[in-house]
Amino acid sequence: MNVLMISGSPRKHGKTFEVLSKTRDELQKTGNSVELIHLIDTKMNGCLGCNRCFEDKERPYCIQGDEAQMLFDKILTADATIYASPVYAFSFTAQMKAFLDRHYCLVTDPGSQDQSSLIEGKRVAMLATCCDPIEKNADLVSVVFDRLFKRLKCAIIGEYVVEGSFSDGFDSRAERVSSQLVNDLVSA
Repeated sequence: MNVLMISGSPRKHGKTFEVLSKTRDELQKTGNSVELIHLIDTKMNGCLGCNRCFEDKERPYCIQGDEAQMLFDKILTADATIYASPVYAFSFTAQMKAFLDRHYCLVTDPGSQDQSSLIEGKRVAMLATCCDPIEKNADLVSVVFDRLFKRLKCAIIGEYVVEGSFSDGFDSRAERVSSQLVNDLVSA
């Protein structure tokens, strides 16, 4: 299986990366191909809301011509994509939020009965890390992820959160969540 990991953390080697590293290692042990991309390393703007992306129903299109196109091409060729982000102010980081907004270009025939997406059926998973308990902290990222990717008609493997980023036991929580994500992804 070809797995794409997209990290929205502005810290390349923070807690989210620690969990992604565990996930990557476990996936590779079972013979999967894994690519990790840090959004902080890409040149990508926010969505302009111009709707020009709907001019091409066969592929992702945006007039901005930034690196979002390269990311969408990778998502199209991957068997599964893991979207990873720490929780900032009860939501995704600015980097991940901008990228998720840009998924608008993947919708085909918006608002019609034929509305679909260019990534319909693709397997996706969310991975988040947060300092506080999940409830009333990271619960909103799961809601946003779920709504967006149901709209895009993707196969949502799950939403995985490792809480207590700076608390004792983080490594064991990260290991447990990572193993669950890998098991769910491989068995899907």
